[in-house]
Amino acid sequence: MLPPSSSESLSLFMLFTEPSPVHPASLVDPSLHSPVLLQLVGTKISRQLVDYVVQCVVGGSSSCRPELVKFANFVANVLTWAQVTTPVVLVSLVYIVRAKPHLHIRALEEEASEHTLDRAFLGALIIASKACYLNDCTLDNVHWAMCTGIFGNKDVEFIEQEFLNILDWELSR
Repeated sequence: MLPPSSSESLSLFMLFTEPSPVHPASLVDPSLHSPVLLQLVGTKISRQLVDYVVQCVVGGSSSCRPELVKFANFVANVLTWAQVTTPVVLVSLVYIVRAKPHLHIRALEEEASEHTLDRAFLGALIIASKACYLNDCTLDNVHWAMCTGIFGNKDVEFIEQEFLNILDWELSR
């Protein structure tokens, strides 16, 4: 008798396994989840979410200043091109809040670097994407660079390392 092919093995495996009682976004039984939290995790990326991300990074209400409009467009473009999920965005916001005391973001001051906001957001997003166990397949730095349209591979590598150092490599705290 010949051994089953991989597709036959998968079919047999699926036939004899019970459906998992665990929600795909968690390691606990779904009955323990808040319906509101599940709704939030399932939310699609929207302009309102982009505006909220901008507010979190900037540290206040976003205005119509050109640099903030440009930053909002950067956020929207990266989220779209990288096909980031809402849970990854939420984790990146946690990282931004944790890093805020160590970041000197002066978005509304003239001496701020042109890409200060972009770098803070991108660093948090890359780390969140790689840290979220939901993503078995994450983008590598070359692809993140392409998603930004402004940073090169070495820049992205530096941004990621810089943000990890700010968090002191403590991703699960």
